[in-house]
Amino acid sequence: MDRMQFERVDKDGNKVKCEAVATYHDDKENKDYIVYTDNTYDENNKLRVYYSLYEMLGSAIKLIEPKTTYEKKLGLELIKTIIEEIS
Repeated sequence: MDRMQFERVDKDGNKVKCEAVATYHDDKENKDYIVYTDNTYDENNKLRVYYSLYEMLGSAIKLIEPKTTYEKKLGLELIKTIIEEIS
């Protein structure tokens, strides 16, 4: 199965290729979340995984920074659930 791939811009303005790990629609807030990786590893040799709210603009993904405590908490819970399922 091919995973959804997209580019994001990092804090230094560089384009970084990313790959979706999972997506989730929150019915309560009617928002979409994406868990993704840039396929890099940290100093402990663990795959870096990120989350964000997102919108589809045609075939492009627009990442939206979570702002509320609820959005941040739900994103972290989503990552935790995915890691538990993979392990």
